[in-house]
Amino acid sequence: MQQILFPSKSTNTSRRAYVYTPPTYAKEQSKRFPVLYLQHGWGEDETAWSNQGRIHLIMDNLIAEGKIKPFIIVMTYGMTNEVKYGGLASFKIEPFQTVLVDELIPYVDSNFRTLANQANRAMAGLSMGGMETHTITLNKPDVFSHYALLSGGIYTPEEIKDKSKVKLIFISCGSRENPDRVKNAVTGLKAAGFNAVSYMSEGTGHEFQTWRRSMRELAPLLFK
Repeated sequence: MQQILFPSKSTNTSRRAYVYTPPTYAKEQSKRFPVLYLQHGWGEDETAWSNQGRIHLIMDNLIAEGKIKPFIIVMTYGMTNEVKYGGLASFKIEPFQTVLVDELIPYVDSNFRTLANQANRAMAGLSMGGMETHTITLNKPDVFSHYALLSGGIYTPEEIKDKSKVKLIFISCGSRENPDRVKNAVTGLKAAGFNAVSYMSEGTGHEFQTWRRSMRELAPLLFK
């Protein structure tokens, strides 16, 4: 896991992101890797997925077990403005979408050995990060091909304009949240011809245990 600072013209700042690279990244100098852009929840920041989510340990273990195709994960702060508590309704996605799509992704693609195309790019997020993922993937179908919402809402078939651009939709939540909504959404997506998967974390709610378990289920499905 390494910290990077990338230039952001749109916010006139240098912004921080954390990048997980697989254990083999340094050795296999000629190899390029797919990328997952992974977003945190409300009240958290770009450190949440490593500090609370233990994402690097989950990935290292899955790679060691031979269960996943290794990929890079990029985590950055999901806001460009300080929204006061209770003010999420006034949150505008466009400034962050600009930072992610026009500034962070090109920086990552030029500084890391990525497979820099839509087919090898995923976006996922928990809670508020799922809300961001939902909006940005629908707005930018040419950028991402794998979508994942972890306790972060659902997709409906009607929202997705070009089915051929979507390789995977993964939707999860805890059993103490709203599992029926997730299951019904995925049933509808499958019926419409999407590769959609639901996951319910037994005995958990809106918490990192749900999201850590969700990542263990999601990671093996990415970039097949």
